[in-house]
Amino acid sequence: MAAGGAQARSADNTRLWTFVRHTTAIREGRHHARLYMFFDPNCPYCHDLYEALQPIIRAQGLGVRFVPVGILALSSYGKAAALLEARHPQTAMARMEAGFHGGRGAIRPRRATASVARALLYNVRLFEAAGARGVPFVVYKTRAGHVHTVTGDPPAAVLAGIVARITGRPRSTPRTATR
Repeated sequence: MAAGGAQARSADNTRLWTFVRHTTAIREGRHHARLYMFFDPNCPYCHDLYEALQPIIRAQGLGVRFVPVGILALSSYGKAAALLEARHPQTAMARMEAGFHGGRGAIRPRRATASVARALLYNVRLFEAAGARGVPFVVYKTRAGHVHTVTGDPPAAVLAGIVARITGRPRSTPRTATR
């Protein structure tokens, strides 16, 4: 029974990968993404994971897509829209994260255009359909082609293991500070 459940979960994750590639996201690292992180602009755990991923993206060129899903606070949707509406979404996200304080991303909420509203709706519906229980929600594909999901901000050792499975490189702990 357990093996059948694992096979079904593997098939569901492979199907999820097909859909996650169509999300509207903020790109960092290599053009070929191997890790998608669903996040809320007001989520402190998402902020922590964003910060932990930055040295990995820079050092290893890991392809990451940050997928906004404004779900936690009244201002979350407008902030997610502001990120996607920005002329340079990657720069807007970096500034938001740099000014993150007190559980709030430092970007002014904005009313979504029709196209961004559709994109955010797709992102949220996929997040819900995947059975995500909270943010951050990570979907990643290993070098061997297996698709996995993780909910929450993983500890440094777990994140190092994820990155090692994605890149095929030996584990190294990406975070230097302890929490």
